[in-house]
Amino acid sequence: SSGINAEYGMASAKSPQSKLKKNAPVHSRGINELYMDTTQPFNQQLERAWRILDEGKLDHVLVHGIGPAIQRVINLALQIKLRGNGMFDVSTTTHTVHLHDDINDADTGLVTSQTRRNSSISVKIFRTLNAVS
Repeated sequence: SSGINAEYGMASAKSPQSKLKKNAPVHSRGINELYMDTTQPFNQQLERAWRILDEGKLDHVLVHGIGPAIQRVINLALQIKLRGNGMFDVSTTTHTVHLHDDINDADTGLVTSQTRRNSSISVKIFRTLNAVS
């Protein structure tokens, strides 16, 4: 969108006529990548990850989440590890991502942008060589 770039977190929807539009992060998706959010049921996300690993065609799955979804990503990884009985292990990486929001001022018609930072996590759940019986 067109508009003026603001410094991190400096622009805000101050006017009652202003609307803040949070844009979804841009990412590519591989067949073994899951992007978790807080809107889908947790069990549905867990079963999807388990299905990818259980088919045996892929040796790992990457699970990503930002902000409030971080806790869900960690929980999912631990649930898979527990259910796998030693068949899977995890490797975790944390990041800071830059998200871009648009602020539409209905009074002036001006659209401005703001960039904000948010925490993110990526967890690789992978098959281990030694499964515990």
